[in-house]
Amino acid sequence: MARNVSRSQSKKQDYASCLPPLRDALLHAQVLLQKDKPFAIALIVTGIPTAGRSETANQFLEWMNPKHIKVHALDELHEATRPPMWRFWTTMPARGEIAIYFAGWYEDYLAPVLLDHKKVDGKKVQRDERRAIERIRQLEAMLIRDRVRVVKLHMHVDQKLQKERIRKLRKSKLTQWRLTGEDLWLARHYKKVDRVYARCLTATSTPVVPWHVIDGSDPNRRAFETGTLLLNEIELALQRPKRAAAPAKAVKTSEAVKIYPSHQDGGDVADKEYDAELERLKGRLALLTREKKFAKHGAVLAFEGMDAAGKGGAIQRVTGALDARQYQVVPVSAPSPEEAARPYLWRFWLPVPRRGKLTLYDRSWYGRVLVERVRDLASDADWRRAYDEINEFELQLAESGLIVMKFWLVVSKEEQLKRFKARDDDPLKAFKVDPEDWANRRFYDEYQAAASDMIKKTDTRHAPWVVVEADDKKYARLKVLRSVCEGIEKALG
Repeated sequence: MARNVSRSQSKKQDYASCLPPLRDALLHAQVLLQKDKPFAIALIVTGIPTAGRSETANQFLEWMNPKHIKVHALDELHEATRPPMWRFWTTMPARGEIAIYFAGWYEDYLAPVLLDHKKVDGKKVQRDERRAIERIRQLEAMLIRDRVRVVKLHMHVDQKLQKERIRKLRKSKLTQWRLTGEDLWLARHYKKVDRVYARCLTATSTPVVPWHVIDGSDPNRRAFETGTLLLNEIELALQRPKRAAAPAKAVKTSEAVKIYPSHQDGGDVADKEYDAELERLKGRLALLTREKKFAKHGAVLAFEGMDAAGKGGAIQRVTGALDARQYQVVPVSAPSPEEAARPYLWRFWLPVPRRGKLTLYDRSWYGRVLVERVRDLASDADWRRAYDEINEFELQLAESGLIVMKFWLVVSKEEQLKRFKARDDDPLKAFKVDPEDWANRRFYDEYQAAASDMIKKTDTRHAPWVVVEADDKKYARLKVLRSVCEGIEKALG
């Protein structure tokens, strides 16, 4: 027995002696990470109560520069009126930064299984679990491709040690506060909790984003192992060369004519007819968004189309029917440095509306498969993977109750040129056309082919596309308004 104790003490002493140089190495690596900004780090910490979750987060804040580390817990991130993943989407760290998440996006998967001891529909639980795992896998795969390294740590102790630690914490009034009611429930159901975690780790551990199970019985060993893992991840990020953007492949135009005919089916709408129908549709939309049922939904409307297709005018007719407190319009242009330092979808995640509200995007996340594809601003691999990522994003919006609709406004080459010249001749509208707009005209056919691919790959039941013939602005505006009304009516039942 004495010999075993001696060995244990020796191991503890060895780990303790390794911690100061490890701390120095981590701090140095963080400085380089902040300087070069090759990746961001998203650190997920889960575990059995008393295994060292909080201690691990505190350790990194003490060892490294806390100005470049943010810690996020579920309670502070809770946002029940938006998609569940929204609170994680919007807190993604910029490249060079580190974010620590307590349970993170695993909480929504784990909590119902761990804490719900009531009788539930077993098949529904299985479906929800499969969908939760699917969302997690998709998110982590996307983050890795968007240069966010995901590090997952699961802290573990055996049941005997957990009971001993809980007993000591409860014995003193000075330490009782460390235990929450949830901690005590999890401890009482140790075997079930252990099984659930094991199933979760098995289902979501991949070669690219594996789980690391940390033995929390020895604090020094735990500190050494977690510190070493984080150091290795940062060093890998620093060693990996930056990706060079590969030129996009030539865009085929053979299929564009099938979806975008040269003629316009809308025809001319007389002014008197337009004015009357516009007012009728605006009133219809206003009443729909005031219904009690709409408060459980909300809407995301994305507008795309060639320059001068009339997106702005169509958006104005929609917002003209709404309470200004109920909506926001998000004009999208080239990403800012802050936006470019995060995952591609980050800047579109931020304005996602609460239930009962609307967000209208004047250009949207489809820029990756339109302008970035056509003008070689994204690699071939990046814009090709974007279709699946966009579909998943829109599915999560719809699953949360949001009504998702997308509008592609079609304007002919001849009408576009006419509008460009009219704007150039009008001092009040000249700002709407810049040299880049004229440059985009050279790629008109390529844009139509890219849009054809976009619609075929992302037109879904939960997020449909509406193709709007826009040579006649009045016809286009009425079609957009009518489609928005019909989409909301269908969702409200």
